[in-house]
Amino acid sequence: MDIFMAIAIVTGLGFFAAVILVFASKVMAVEEDPRITEVNEILPGANCGACGYAGCTDYARAIIEDDVDITLCKPGRDKVINEIKEYLAASA
Repeated sequence: MDIFMAIAIVTGLGFFAAVILVFASKVMAVEEDPRITEVNEILPGANCGACGYAGCTDYARAIIEDDVDITLCKPGRDKVINEIKEYLAASA
């Protein structure tokens, strides 16, 4: 009988924690500009840092939020530059 009480308590605590986590994820959600994700998908994903940023995601964020030059990606070369230029022109 004691084992069933222990299982019930642990299950109840788990359910309670899950409800709190779901609520917190809804309340504390941070909306990100979807253009950052789109530009990040255009970048090669090498995360090499040749552009001066920690990785492709940071560089994509800088392009969208800070209007950084789109020619900094060395691995992507002209193909990536042209795709980003087209995307930004279409989303403007």
